[in-house]
Amino acid sequence: MTNTKTVNTVKTATKNDPVNNWISKARNAEYGFFKATLYALAQFQHNNNKPLYAKIEFTNGKSFGRYEIEQGYTLTQFKMPLKRILDKTLSNVDFRFKDGKASVKVGENGGVNADRLQALRNLAASKVKQGVKSDAFDKAFPKLTKEKTPLTKEKAQENLHNYMAKMADALGMPFNQVQAMASAKALPKAA
Repeated sequence: MTNTKTVNTVKTATKNDPVNNWISKARNAEYGFFKATLYALAQFQHNNNKPLYAKIEFTNGKSFGRYEIEQGYTLTQFKMPLKRILDKTLSNVDFRFKDGKASVKVGENGGVNADRLQALRNLAASKVKQGVKSDAFDKAFPKLTKEKTPLTKEKAQENLHNYMAKMADALGMPFNQVQAMASAKALPKAA
């Protein structure tokens, strides 16, 4: 009898799960993205990680658990928006996916940032017309930027050498010949 109740509870949770609704209705996914993300983060706060795992996996083009997507659709266009939200909303949290299993490691003082969660809640409630392409989203969750390390002369030469070696292999010619082609002066254009 206990098993039947557990099964019914899981089925009910599936019907009312905004993440499941968002994934299963991929055709109109942009409309439920903020609400589903908000739900997944709220569940994450209560130690139910599956909705967040599912969002991460489906936005990376994979499937997860009991969640099913409409045939012929993907949600990979939401990978970077979700990454931006998670980067600002979660602190000291590390997700790992290996062999179809997911795990999370929350460090000391890690978890969900309440201020950023409120910003997401405001976006979900405002029904922003352009969704993840809106100025409101860009303001609340700025684009991630990587610091580029300056290219040193040695690194540039190493990159060029590796490229020429790859080109020599692809063309089936000796490396010296590719090196000679690279150092040759261009012929003047015919008038």
